[in-house]
Amino acid sequence: MKKGFPSNNKAFTLGLDIHSTRPMKIAIEAHDKLKPATYYYKTKGDINGNRRWNLVFPQSPNQMIVNVYDAKFKSYQDYQRFADQSIRDSFSIVREEVLPLKTTPIWLSPEDLSFIKFAKRFSDNASIYSATNPDLTPSIYRSDDGKYTIDYYNKILDRKTKQPVNTPARIGHQTGVIEVSKKDFLKYTVPMRMIILLHEYSHKWKNPASGVRIDNESGADINALYIYLSLGYSPIEAHQAFLYVFDGANNAQNKKRYLILNKFIDDFYAGRLTQFVKEKNAVSTKK
Repeated sequence: MKKGFPSNNKAFTLGLDIHSTRPMKIAIEAHDKLKPATYYYKTKGDINGNRRWNLVFPQSPNQMIVNVYDAKFKSYQDYQRFADQSIRDSFSIVREEVLPLKTTPIWLSPEDLSFIKFAKRFSDNASIYSATNPDLTPSIYRSDDGKYTIDYYNKILDRKTKQPVNTPARIGHQTGVIEVSKKDFLKYTVPMRMIILLHEYSHKWKNPASGVRIDNESGADINALYIYLSLGYSPIEAHQAFLYVFDGANNAQNKKRYLILNKFIDDFYAGRLTQFVKEKNAVSTKK
């Protein structure tokens, strides 16, 4: 089934109460009505009877479409084409509820706020922005204050061999320029794009400020997650983003990184991160 919501680029939580007449797995997707490959939420879950889903949207499009379908189908398009009436009748949305988005106020510098605004805009529009130009140079996007730059490529190339590299993004430690792969970002949800961009930002601007080496991956993971989770983004989407990245380099170092970031997420929601919270002059992360 398909439902339209006038989300108006607002931040909110959408509660869905779904009922099924049999045990099954449900897929839920929320996407921009007008832009291709621009998903703000993707999830799957088992249901047998009644179940509640709370979908969080720290950012949203002007008009959002929510698709709910039997997850045995590869996509909503396949569900539309092949699901018979008995399958369609096996579940229904019995209640919809718009709620405030829960955020965690933390201290954010003016630089952080500038980058967050830039990253949101880029994540919203990554599917329609141009990337590599005919002369093989990237399309260049800058923040409003001109401090942050993204070089957008169809696929990031090795600087020496000019062959494609297996990374969705990287940052120049000296220049601070972030390179992004459109081929990869088209596969990612908007929240996944955000955590990747915040990770790269953290390498250059948050790691050194927190006493961590600029090239420390776990440090960038944690600094990015702290901002990302405080803004109310889904931890599920963060997990998915890191798993995509680690899948291309499944090694002991990345396994260790995943354990560290997984513990950080658990500690964040359990309220065990008091050492990260700056009580004085806290800036709300609400939009």
